[in-house]
Order: sequence, then structure tokens, then C-alpha cells
Amino acid sequence: MLVAHNENKQLFVLHRQFSRDELQLLKKQQQFFCPQCNEPLQLKIGQIRIPHFAHFHNSECDNLFSERESEAHLLGKQHLYELFEKLQLSPILEPFLPQIQQRPDILIEHHNRLFAIEFQCSQLAIELFTARTKGYLEVNITPIWIVHTPYEKLKGLGIQKIKINHTMSQYLMQNNGQRYLMTYDVKRELFYYISNITHLTKTQYIGQVHRIPLKQQQFPFLIPSKISLEKFDQLFSQILNFRDDYMLPRILLSKRGVNDQFLRAIYELRLTGNRLPIFIGIPVRNTNAFEEFCVEWQVQLFYFLKCHELTPQTMNANAVPYFFEWASFALTIERKIEVTYYLSLLKRLNVQSVDDHLEKRHLIEVLYDELVAIG
Repeated sequence: MLVAHNENKQLFVLHRQFSRDELQLLKKQQQFFCPQCNEPLQLKIGQIRIPHFAHFHNSECDNLFSERESEAHLLGKQHLYELFEKLQLSPILEPFLPQIQQRPDILIEHHNRLFAIEFQCSQLAIELFTARTKGYLEVNITPIWIVHTPYEKLKGLGIQKIKINHTMSQYLMQNNGQRYLMTYDVKRELFYYISNITHLTKTQYIGQVHRIPLKQQQFPFLIPSKISLEKFDQLFSQILNFRDDYMLPRILLSKRGVNDQFLRAIYELRLTGNRLPIFIGIPVRNTNAFEEFCVEWQVQLFYFLKCHELTPQTMNANAVPYFFEWASFALTIERKIEVTYYLSLLKRLNVQSVDDHLEKRHLIEVLYDELVAIG
């Protein structure tokens, strides 16, 4: 907890500007109270965690959140609060919202709209995330979730493969068709953005990582710019590398043998792990609808077309559900959209079969136009 009432009922905020000597003097001279329950608080000035307020052990207050806060969470709230003060947004730190029984880290108002800023440093169950988000929206407050930068998942800056689990993926934001994740590093005082995110398989993604110093951040928060055509070419090359690395163990280590429809499709289409047409295993707008890497269902789609004497140009949308049944894929609205979109992309590329030749540059330009240069 970084806020308390002093003896004059005034709100007191623990800023970083206070030295430890100043805080030790304040601790001797003043008494502080919980803004919610009015019980006395102790000002803790230890050597490990940053100075903060905490209830005494015998407290009956139902708001003992400060005792469970990590050092990173306390420090992150402090940094963000000071940023919003510098931007003259009149931030309110740790306000309690009785109508929804929630306490955002920071509440700010901008252009007559309220925003709840949540700095998340620990795992938060999807159900709880959804409930909190819904609570804010019910009272016309827009929630903005900022994740503590996951050091172990980032390898410097630039285009790279990144692991984003299902819990982390709930914090993905979207702007004009672009998905991105905004994180904050309290130690380096840097915002890290993972943008132009493309799903590969399960929790594996490829994206571009860049950073913005805390002092250069704005509100509304800066939105990462769209990737250039040259950068997209690099990103696509990494996707093709991932595809090639994926294929060899997928073919050699299959436990289903002749019952593996993917392997059967590879055989019947006369393809090999290192000989796939460039237009198979490519991302589409809804590619994370499947947990499997997109090469799995795209190969089987071409096998379906061959078995039914169809081409991307002659297969209509009514046949898409039948493809799912034929390939033993569970049908969802998102997956249907993905397959339908892929078929439309093949039509635009004028692809008729797996034997067609397609220049990489042409594919890159079409994909860039469809996936990046939108909005």
C-alpha cells in the first residue's frame, strides 16, 4: 500500500522523492490510517522492499492487499503514478471503488473518460481477469492492463520467437488489426512492446520487440508502429525457418503411422519435409484459432482439394464445414473464418495446386498488404 490518511485526514502518497531519513522522521512524528477501514497503519522502511504502509497483524480490515504485493508491483505503481502526475492527469493511487468492490492500481481521467491502470506482476486466472475487466466496464471505466516485463521470454530487441502462454495472451491489445503486448520493466524503467505478433503453435509466437523509456511514455499510451515491408520479409523468413524445423520431427516421430492423416496428405501430395511450396505454412489473420501449427491444416486442405477435384477457386464456403469433418478437426467459428480467409488468399495469389510456383517477393507483398497494411 502506497497511500494512507494522515492525522488531518489528508491523503498521503509515498513518492520516491522521500529519502529514508525523511521517512524515518515522518514515522516518529505522524500516525497514518487506512483510507478504507480507518485503522492505524505502520510505515515500513525496510532494506528489501520499498517503503510502504501495512496493517498491523491483528487488523480486521478486508483490504490487506499490501501485505501480498511484490517489490516490483509496489515500485511499478510508484513509477506509473509519477508518470501520470508529470503528464498532469491527476492520478488517484489505489482508489477503492465501492460500487464494484475493486481497487485499481491507479485511476486517471482523460478527455472525460476514466481509465483503470492495472500493473500485473503475478499470474492472474483468466476467470478473475475477465471478472475484473467486466466490473470496470460496467461502471464505464476502461481498464488498461500492463504486464511486468517477462525477462525470460525476451531475447533482446528485434524480431524473435516468443513464448506467450494462455494467461499472458489475455493481456494482448489490438489497434487497427495489429495485436501487441505492452509490458513494463521496473528495474530499467522501460516499456517493452511486443508487436506484429504472429502465432506459430500452442504458446509459440513470432513478434518484434522494442522499448520506450518511462520518461518518453505518453497517454494515451504510445502504440507501436506497423512493421515495414523489409522487416515483414525478415519475420516471414523466420516463420519459414520455424516451418522447416517443425516438419522433420513431425514426420519422423509420428506415433500414429498410417493413421496420421497429415503424413498421408504429405505422401499423396508428393511433398517432403524440406520440399513444401512457399504458400503452405503461412500465417493468416486468425491463425491462433488452431493450436496446431498452420502447416498441419493447410497441407490437409490441399489434400482435401485433390481428393474432391477442387481448387481454391472452385471450393465454396459451404464446403468448409465438410473439410473439418473430413480432416477430423473440431469446427469453430474462428477456425472456419481462418480457413475461408486462407482460401481467399490463395485465390488472390492465383494458386491452383501444390505444384504451382510462386515468387517469394509476390507472396510477401500480398501478405503484407493483407496482414499489416490495414486499418
